[in-house]
Amino acid sequence: MDTPPGTLADLLVIDFSDSAAGAWCSRMLADFGATVIVVEPPGGHPLRSEPPFDAAGRSIAAEYLLANKRSLVLDLETRDGRLAALGLARRASVVISSFAPAELARRGLDYGSIDRPDLVMAHVTMHGMSGPLAHVPGDELTVAARSGWAYINGDAHREPLRPSGHQVAFCTGVAAYAAVVAAILHRDRRRGEGQEVDIAALDVMVSTYAPALLRAQYTGSPLGRRDSADVTAGPVPVADGHFALTISRAHFWRDAMQLLGLDDLAEDPRFESSWNRAALKDQYVDRVQHAMSGWRKRDLFDELAARRVVAGPVLTMAELADNEHLRERAFWSELPGSDGSARFPGPAFRMSGSPWRLRSGAPALGELVGEVAPP
Repeated sequence: MDTPPGTLADLLVIDFSDSAAGAWCSRMLADFGATVIVVEPPGGHPLRSEPPFDAAGRSIAAEYLLANKRSLVLDLETRDGRLAALGLARRASVVISSFAPAELARRGLDYGSIDRPDLVMAHVTMHGMSGPLAHVPGDELTVAARSGWAYINGDAHREPLRPSGHQVAFCTGVAAYAAVVAAILHRDRRRGEGQEVDIAALDVMVSTYAPALLRAQYTGSPLGRRDSADVTAGPVPVADGHFALTISRAHFWRDAMQLLGLDDLAEDPRFESSWNRAALKDQYVDRVQHAMSGWRKRDLFDELAARRVVAGPVLTMAELADNEHLRERAFWSELPGSDGSARFPGPAFRMSGSPWRLRSGAPALGELVGEVAPP
């Protein structure tokens, strides 16, 4: 049976961004059918130089983030390159940029210069297109620090954490994708009215921990990093790794303690309320963690799940890749024509009538030589 075209199959997206966040935004647009051309400098998108590399010397990050796209090389430092880019942008439905305002204007790719009233232009930057930091460079580490993300994550007796991998970029790219789709809907309903969309990684990361920020504003007691990694605050050791147990509800507490053979704790009226369990944790955490330490994480999860207690084993990367739940949901995808040795994570969401598709891996650098659109 033929696969129907994606929801966004009528869109031509030109991605001028050089960031992982911009790449993830355009990758999601491509996944749902849009034709995406990533405009790369002569040396290639920065992601192509990011380790680790596969056996063929290709960046794994680039293979993932640039998948489902086409590649066109333009030197935006030259007049010819800028003119070609401007012509391409004027044909596009959506343009994605990661340039700061001054850089965008210098290249003649600002919204006014493109001069398309129906164009949706998404600016995916670290600090936004306005404000005192608009021209200041940043990265995952600096945004985690400025946003307060680092302040609330990690252990109190250690330095603040930094996000792993491209965590900031993926959060920002998802927000940018949603904003672009909303702008397209607006255009469709308002007779072709385009607009600029300003997505700042800093804004995104502050919004992701809004409850902690609101707590600080309304109670004067900011949420800081945790004092200890005990069973009430995070994963603890078990026989073959680490395990997270939730005891926030009365029945979680009672059923988990009974399973662990700690009936006296299960029935102790002092621990009936979540407030008391938090206040009196020093009276039971050592016993609970000792009881958990003899369990294998899969066995403990199965028993707790049968009792409808929220819990989870900390999976290693190998265990995640072989996770039966993800496998049964057909989460992993193989590139068409591949030997099956490499699998991509699948979509973060599913739509019954407009499918997500992995059509191709990252394009060869500059595959659209002499072209400005796919044949």
